[in-house]
Amino acid sequence: MTSNQLNALVKRLQNGDMSVFDAIYHETKSLVYYTALQILKDRSLAEDIMQDAYLKALEKIHSFKPSYSFKSWIVMISRNLSINEYNRRKRELCFDINEDEYIFGQEDSSSEQRLIVRDMLESLDDEEQEIVIMHVIGELKHREIAAILKKPLGTITWKYNQAIHKLKDQFGE
Repeated sequence: MTSNQLNALVKRLQNGDMSVFDAIYHETKSLVYYTALQILKDRSLAEDIMQDAYLKALEKIHSFKPSYSFKSWIVMISRNLSINEYNRRKRELCFDINEDEYIFGQEDSSSEQRLIVRDMLESLDDEEQEIVIMHVIGELKHREIAAILKKPLGTITWKYNQAIHKLKDQFGE
């Protein structure tokens, strides 16, 4: 689904058409969930934050401006809620990508694929993981990621390219 198509659905949601929520949720759930998981490192807590992010998005849907990317907007909500929760907890939590059906889907992915992706992500530092996931899974542009992470565009582009080179060196093309 293109950004324009997603924004058209959001416009309908702003006009009170709740029937489009499922399509919006389906299009953005992996990115929202993984954003929370990346920060919190806890599956169940990330699921809770994901629910909170959608509730907050519904509550604030009238403040969304169609000139922005809805994916960027919902990721920012998820990220802020996750950081707030992380600061409340102030402890390390475990990260288990093997059980992450939101991203990979049980029926579409084999255990081998999940292990490969887990190994690839573990070879990157946290910031590189976040950038790669936002770009590859979330299909966000580098400038959108830069705005979310509050970093210069050049830094995001450089870190993304560095991460891709690191992955190519370790895992091949």
